[in-house]
Amino acid sequence: MKGSLSREQLLAVAAGGGLLLLAAAAAWFGLAALGEKQAEAQALADQMGNPALAALVADPGGAARAKRESGEMQKLDKELREKDGATLGIWAQGTREAIGEGQDWAKDPGKWKDRLIQVQSRLQKDSSARRVEFGPDFYLGLEAYRQKSPTAEEVPGLALHLSVAERLVEHLMEARKTPEQYPTTCEFRSLTGPGTGIEKAPEAVPPAPPPKPGAPQAGPERKTFRAEIRCSPEVLYEYVGRLARDKWLFILTGLSVTNSRQTFPLRSEIAKKFEVPEAATGGQTVTDKKEKRLLEILGGNEDLTVLLEVDFVAWKGSEEAKVAAPAPAPAP
Repeated sequence: MKGSLSREQLLAVAAGGGLLLLAAAAAWFGLAALGEKQAEAQALADQMGNPALAALVADPGGAARAKRESGEMQKLDKELREKDGATLGIWAQGTREAIGEGQDWAKDPGKWKDRLIQVQSRLQKDSSARRVEFGPDFYLGLEAYRQKSPTAEEVPGLALHLSVAERLVEHLMEARKTPEQYPTTCEFRSLTGPGTGIEKAPEAVPPAPPPKPGAPQAGPERKTFRAEIRCSPEVLYEYVGRLARDKWLFILTGLSVTNSRQTFPLRSEIAKKFEVPEAATGGQTVTDKKEKRLLEILGGNEDLTVLLEVDFVAWKGSEEAKVAAPAPAPAP
């Protein structure tokens, strides 16, 4: 005889099954949460193995200090980025000045020739007052254009050469003002650059192939100038420093120095300078040790012949670089 469950018993069974399902779900989610906490605890334990991090966590004010230092680092990073951006802007402005952007003499052959004559005449006039001499036939490295004018295609490159050459000479005239232990002749003997007629590219060298799509862009264009000067060590030091501090981007790539005094005088020759004539001492040679010294300081009273190789970097601004960059090749 089969029995039957009443309505109340069926409801009780259903309620018990629901509670069982809820308990199983809670157990499942609980185990998952426990696993996550265990992973976090393990990661924290691994990090605590770092002594610096352990000390930071143990310090009651460590979190606040770490947050403050992080803010300071972000502020410093922002300042450095702003400073770098300002420097790049200065270099770009110097390049615009060098190429004569917006100036007629940087476009017209006749006006460029007039400016060349004007700059050369002014420097020659100022050289006497500023105690700087020029080598024979010195013409800013543009001797080939003393009797002729350039073509329209040559003017942009010659404009940059003229500006940089003028600036290199001006820097030497300013460096001449530095105090010297011994007055020394200062002379700008020669200068060559990209506009000098004798500097031609070898015919055997093939042209560079165009850049491949996706290849990194070449760096800024560099123009090399070579100069020979004669000056004192003090003037040379100041001259190199002025080039390094210039708002135009100059990079000194070569420096060769030759001292005019290749050998030291003999000790006997130096001693003769301190001997008192016999007539003045009754036939005896006497040296006043209080006022004269037998050991003469050999450094100084000398001049240097210097060969410099300087690159002017034509730095372009971000917008100019985007315009000058070649367009990407179309997809096949």
